[in-house]
Amino acid sequence: MRAIQPVIDSSVDRGDGVAIHYEVYGDGDPTVYLLMPDTIVDSRAWKAQVPFLARHFRVVVSDPRGNGGSGTPATADGFADRLMIDDAWAVLDEVGAEQAVLVGLCTGAGYVVLMAAEAPERVLGVCAVNPGLQLSPPLPHKVAFDFDEPRESYEGWQKLNKQYWRQDWPDFARFFFAEMFPEPHSTKQHEDCVEWALQTTPEAMILAGYSAPYPGSEPQTVAAAQAVRCPVLVITGSMDMCQNPERSRRLAELTGGEHVIIEGGGHLPQARDPVKVNLLLRDFIRRV
Repeated sequence: MRAIQPVIDSSVDRGDGVAIHYEVYGDGDPTVYLLMPDTIVDSRAWKAQVPFLARHFRVVVSDPRGNGGSGTPATADGFADRLMIDDAWAVLDEVGAEQAVLVGLCTGAGYVVLMAAEAPERVLGVCAVNPGLQLSPPLPHKVAFDFDEPRESYEGWQKLNKQYWRQDWPDFARFFFAEMFPEPHSTKQHEDCVEWALQTTPEAMILAGYSAPYPGSEPQTVAAAQAVRCPVLVITGSMDMCQNPERSRRLAELTGGEHVIIEGGGHLPQARDPVKVNLLLRDFIRRV
């Protein structure tokens, strides 16, 4: 059962054999687009934000390629970051949003920054939660073990491995989201995320890739961040085990944005600390 029903529940055909499922809630102004991090979860990861924000604004969410109601590409090219960003523009075009406030999490936070850089006339403001941007080295445990190499056993972050994904994707999902929620009493949030991860497949996740964040080099990423002209809010969980918190600090510095640190928070504060995140988002959107 949902706390609120969408006023629009539809898909946009992207012309490459993939349709992107999206939903619209509320009818206020401005439009607020909540972007997913990547294929591992669907748009329900924003379920604690949608009912609250839809009281005040028009809220748009969409499922990423390979999960939820969206189509799954058959090749790695079909998961290209450029396509993911163009999917977001296509959804905004489909709902008639000439301008919007963009909110992103992890890789999605990187996407909204790049969208603001490339089309400043369309982006009223950006909120980046634990952004996946190449503004610092990755966390050491994320790159300690080879992603492709088979091994006799897999412990801890060794499970971040395509061989293990094929062997036991459910166990990886349970491990990964346990790491994403360091906060006590996160059982429900953990169970939800594992359920959404099991909607996709290890093959889809492998095709989606495990590579450096788009657009590529650190200088390119810095240039994109410096090109952002709209107001920026950066939210960081101090105990994020997915993205280096230094990336948040640098993004706020490069964009002149506000930086809010949630002490003891993990990678998914919108799920674990929704009241704080909701109020931050509401007040930010009202300001911009």
